[in-house]
Amino acid sequence: MTDVYVSEVGKSENQKKGWWKEVIDKVLVDTGEEPGSRFITQQEDEEIVLLLRAHPITNIGWVLLTIVMLILPGILLATGIFASVPGKFVLVGRLTWYLVTMMYAMERFLYWYYSVFIVTNERLVDIDFENLMYRTITYANLNHIEEPAMMTGGFIRSMFQYGDVVVTTASEQPTIEALGVPWPQKVVDIISRLSEELEKRRERGQ
Repeated sequence: MTDVYVSEVGKSENQKKGWWKEVIDKVLVDTGEEPGSRFITQQEDEEIVLLLRAHPITNIGWVLLTIVMLILPGILLATGIFASVPGKFVLVGRLTWYLVTMMYAMERFLYWYYSVFIVTNERLVDIDFENLMYRTITYANLNHIEEPAMMTGGFIRSMFQYGDVVVTTASEQPTIEALGVPWPQKVVDIISRLSEELEKRRERGQ
């Protein structure tokens, strides 16, 4: 990727834009995302470069717990410990248990799906979904960030190629984090290059 970047020096602005667009499209394909998305506070001249959420494998914990919770009532009934309980109470209890289980699974899925890390051509946007009534949105302009870093390690993270991206900023929010995102090294590279490109445009008065 570095060789590609060097070879683009001296070309027209449109060609440079085409270069980083090609790099962005490759990362989007690698991370399973598609270009063309929009978010609630997106500005009119702002273009989404990366839209990332935690790797699907990070959901394995609550998925397994949900499966256990779904089969647990059947196992307990098979032991006969509720034999003396009237059938109507057992039915109501099972329905309540399954309802709570599905609510838990839905909440965890929504938290994963709507907690996203967005990189645009102007800024970073970190959206943390807490519940249906509350979410936290943090912004940082690309020209306010310092060198981004990634943290990864362990067999599972290495196998599925995901990790954490931590960006130190000069804004009110000292750090912005993208936790468990796929291809963290490529995300860091893209953020660094976009920040450099934005700084060059600002120096040229564009």
